[in-house]
Amino acid sequence: MIRSLLPQRLTFRFLPEAWPLVRHHAGIAPALKSVRPRHRIRTFYDTASGILSRHDWALSTAREGRASVQVLEPVSWAGLPNMTRPEQWVWSRRGLRPDIKLLEGTEAAELDFSGTVLPIYRTDFWQLQGKEAVGATSLKVSLSRGSVQAGEQAEAVCALDLTLLSGEARDLYAFAQTLSDLPIWLTGETLPMRGVRLALGQYDEDVTVQSALPFAGDMTVGRGWSQSVRAFLTVFLAAQPAAEHGSVDAVHEMRVAIRRLRTILKAFRPLFPKGALANEMSVFQQTGRFLGNVRDWDVFQTEILPAYVSGDIASEFVQLAKEKRVSALAEMRQKLTDPSITSTLLSLGQSTEDPAALFGAETADALLEDHAPVLLDRMARKVQHRGHHIGHLSDRQLHDVRKSLKGLRYSIESILPLYRGSRVETYMGHCKDLQDLFGRFNDAATAEALVRQAIKERPDLAEAGNAIVHMAHRERKKILKKLPKQWKIFSKDVPFWCQ
Repeated sequence: MIRSLLPQRLTFRFLPEAWPLVRHHAGIAPALKSVRPRHRIRTFYDTASGILSRHDWALSTAREGRASVQVLEPVSWAGLPNMTRPEQWVWSRRGLRPDIKLLEGTEAAELDFSGTVLPIYRTDFWQLQGKEAVGATSLKVSLSRGSVQAGEQAEAVCALDLTLLSGEARDLYAFAQTLSDLPIWLTGETLPMRGVRLALGQYDEDVTVQSALPFAGDMTVGRGWSQSVRAFLTVFLAAQPAAEHGSVDAVHEMRVAIRRLRTILKAFRPLFPKGALANEMSVFQQTGRFLGNVRDWDVFQTEILPAYVSGDIASEFVQLAKEKRVSALAEMRQKLTDPSITSTLLSLGQSTEDPAALFGAETADALLEDHAPVLLDRMARKVQHRGHHIGHLSDRQLHDVRKSLKGLRYSIESILPLYRGSRVETYMGHCKDLQDLFGRFNDAATAEALVRQAIKERPDLAEAGNAIVHMAHRERKKILKKLPKQWKIFSKDVPFWCQ
C-alpha cells in the first residue's frame, strides 16, 4: 500500500473542438513531443446506497501495465496549491474487483459495507503525458479526452492537468498563465464528482475545502494576503460545479466568495503599487454582476414572494421567476468559461505564492497589525462619506452605502483576533444592526424592480404585481424612517482600532 498526499495541481476544462489549439499550443506541444497516447479506463465502485460517495470517498480499480491498482481517494476537490491536502491510498494487486479488506487502516474503514459493492461509473480516456521544466520546478502536463459514464448516461470531458512534481507553486501558476490565450477554464470539479452526479443524481453542495482562517497577532501582510485570497479563490472554484447545475446555495457561495475577494483587494490596495490588480478587480465586478442576476431570482422565489403573496398568484410569479432564473443560469455558465476569469484567478493565485512581488519585500514581511488600523480607517471613512445626510440619499446612493458597510464588516471579521475587548463587540453589533436594515431595504427594492420587470413581460400579472410593488414601497418607507436613528448610533461609535 502507498499512502500519500494528493498532488498539487491545476485542472482546466475545454470544449472538444478546442483540442487542436490546446494540443499544439507553443507552451504545451514541447512537453508532449514524441509522447504516445495511453488508454486509461478506471471503474469506480460503491454500495447501492452510495455509502462511499456520501462520505466523500471514491474507490476505483484500473490496469497499470500488466498489473492492476486499487485506489481510494476523495470525491471532492482538494483545493488550490498549498491548501490543506487530503490523502489517497493506492494498492498494487491482481484482478479488477475491489477488495474491501484492503480499506482497513484507511479513513473509510469504519463505513458500513454490509451491502454488495458494485460498479457505479467509470472514466474512459485517451491521455498524453509529458514533463515541463520551469526554472528549477518540474511539472507534469497531462492532456486527456474521453468520457465519464454511468449506466446510459455519459458526459464528454476534455481536460488539461498541470501537476507540481517538485519545486515552487508560483512556477506552476506562472506556466499556467502562459496559456491565457487558450479557450480553457480553471475548474474545481474532479472526475469522481462528475461520476457521482451521473450515477447517484446528487452533488455535494457543501464547500468542504479549508476556509479562511482568522489572522493571528504575528501575521505578516504577505501571509495575511496569501491566506485569505487563496481560501476564497478555492471556495469560488469548489462551489462552481454545483452552481452550474443549479444549486441555490452554491451560487450564493460563489457570490459571497467574489464579494470577499473584492473586499480584500480594496482593503490591501494602499499597500501595493498604484494600478496593480485593477483588471482583476474589474473582472470580479463583472463576475459578481452575472452571479447576482441568478441570485436575485433565487431570493425572489424563496424569500421575497412568500413575504408578499400566496396561493395561485404566488405560483404564477414563481413560474416566471424559474424561467428567468434558467436564462440567468445559462448566461452564468457561459460567462464562467471566459478566459478573462481564469486569467484573473491565476494572477491572484500566483500573488499568494509570491506576495513580495506584489507588495515589495519590506511591506510583505511587516506585521499586519501595524497596517490594519490604516486599512480599516480608510474603509470606515468611505462608509461615513457615502452615508453623510443618509435621510436624503437616493436608492442608488443607499445601495453604495450598503456595499461599503458590508466591505468594512468583511474586513473587520478577518482581523478580529488582532483586537480584544467589549468595544469590539459593541462596534460589530452596531455594524450588524445597520447592515440588517440595509438588507431589508435592498430586498424590498429588489422586489419592486423584479416585479416591474415581470409585469412588462406578463401584463396579466399587473394587478397582483402592482399590489406587491405597493407593499414593497411601504416597507421601504418604514425602513427609511428607522435608518437615520440606526445610522446615528453607528456613526457616533468610535472605531475600536482608533482607541
